[in-house]
Amino acid sequence: MEETFEAIGIEVPSEKDFNHLAERAGDQGEPSQLTRRGAVLHGRCWKLGEGLEVWTVLYESGTGEIFYADCRPGFRARYTQRVSPWALTEYDEEGEAIVHGYCDGTETEVLFELQNLTEVGPEGFRAQELHVGLCGLAYRARVCAREEKPRWQSLESCAPARAAHENDWSLTGRVLSYKPLRNPLSGSELYWAYLDLDCLKLEVLINRRSLRGGALDVGATVAADVWLQGHVLDRRAMRSRYEGLDESFARAELWKSLRRRN
Repeated sequence: MEETFEAIGIEVPSEKDFNHLAERAGDQGEPSQLTRRGAVLHGRCWKLGEGLEVWTVLYESGTGEIFYADCRPGFRARYTQRVSPWALTEYDEEGEAIVHGYCDGTETEVLFELQNLTEVGPEGFRAQELHVGLCGLAYRARVCAREEKPRWQSLESCAPARAAHENDWSLTGRVLSYKPLRNPLSGSELYWAYLDLDCLKLEVLINRRSLRGGALDVGATVAADVWLQGHVLDRRAMRSRYEGLDESFARAELWKSLRRRN
């Protein structure tokens, strides 16, 4: 898990540092909770800025005993994917939840760590399709010297020796857009990149120190191994993403789409 924290610009060199980070996230994070099978999951989301987050989860048993379950990095994706069909697997005492599904009813498979189970609550998981913000936190990445074929594979299937989690993926894609970011807590310099993988468009977060090869630019090909994580958007979150009318869209085009054919 230490490598995934490096993707958002936080170094966790020891267990003591890891526990200190979890404690800070628990103290400063926004609280949310969810009742599960007689127990309660207490989530804390520490928003660092620029979409960067640290999540920690406490597990409260039915007898009232509370213990630390998990602490993990996160990034709020800017774009939304539709996932259907889907299945949710929860590991309550570990504070984890995994979603397995297919993007927009296609054959493009995704399996990712669900960050905000306690934030969304059970009402967010009653629909046949999920609206999800997906972002891969890169363990390693390189700008390819020449164009390569798009690729989206489970890391466990293509390079099992490098796979540490079931939601690890290996990818190759063309850069559609990118933006430099800075972690406000550590000052580390990062890249947000939006990649076209042919079967999927995916956001990837890369620590600038771990990026190899040439310069990152639009049109370049990037290969990376990522820890895939995401947030489910409930109705409130979907409404909050409405940004008003697109002034660049001509009204005449709208009326053309409403023209009746005789």
